[in-house]
Amino acid sequence: MCHKLCAEANPCYTADGRGAPAASQRMMNHPRPSVTSPTELRRLLAKYDVRPSKRLGQSFLIDGNIVAKTLAAAAVGAEDRVFEVGPGAGALTAALADAAGEVVALELDRRLVELLDATIGAAPNVRIAQGDILKVDVRDLLGGGTWKLLANLPYSIVGPTVAKLVAHRKMFPLMVLMVQREVAERLTARPGTRQYGTLSVLAQAHMTVGAAAQVGRGCFYPQPEVDSTLVRLNVREDPVVEKGLEDTFTTVVRAVFRQRRKTLLNALTAAEELGLTREDGGRVIAEAGIDSGLRPGVLSPAEFAALARVLRDSAAQ
Repeated sequence: MCHKLCAEANPCYTADGRGAPAASQRMMNHPRPSVTSPTELRRLLAKYDVRPSKRLGQSFLIDGNIVAKTLAAAAVGAEDRVFEVGPGAGALTAALADAAGEVVALELDRRLVELLDATIGAAPNVRIAQGDILKVDVRDLLGGGTWKLLANLPYSIVGPTVAKLVAHRKMFPLMVLMVQREVAERLTARPGTRQYGTLSVLAQAHMTVGAAAQVGRGCFYPQPEVDSTLVRLNVREDPVVEKGLEDTFTTVVRAVFRQRRKTLLNALTAAEELGLTREDGGRVIAEAGIDSGLRPGVLSPAEFAALARVLRDSAAQ
């Protein structure tokens, strides 16, 4: 059913899941295994001794329609340079090879790197790299400049990975992330909702965040236990946190949300890293123009930024 929907929604993808633009001369000259075909994917995984790891959150995309929606969400064109994090078996990488000007794909699993090298590595505009996104120096890897970023992120590393990518937002002004639906709800949550928290604030302070597509669990092999969402992040033209405030801002947000059920005054003064007395906390909140009786979960990113400015300026005196 999933593949039938793919074919109906995007005629460039056939009903058996073979995913690549039909007019691509490169694909015609260099046929690649179709990893959106479950049968072909299982064959390749066995050939390269890849046993999908639950610990690493390995589930491979087998839906050509979702590949197309990902490319559309990132508006990938022939002039674009694309950095793909977590290519897996290469369903999206193969499509990027035909759609983008340059592609660098970073994969942690060495067995999958071998598979990718064999199936896609010959493409002249694709480079497969092995490494951990949390450890790699992206400037060294990519050589600077501006890139569109596409990533499939397992639940266990979403928080630190998003924080790192947002910190490099000048390199990645547009990101499209495949994440578990629960994570997507946290990324896009608004103040006052249950899902709103540290991840919401840190992302939305610098980026506009929105869901681009819902992705059912049946679009992956092996099938995960949860559904996913494609989330698009664009650099804000009006970031609420200016240069020089980011460290204080992040410290405040993390500290306060650890005490999210307390009032803002109690949450601030309970955070040991802030070192505030109750009197100091009340003064900081008043100078930021915020009601001290509010809970942290109703504050906007701009209000957290106001708190951070007062704390920074107080420390400088």
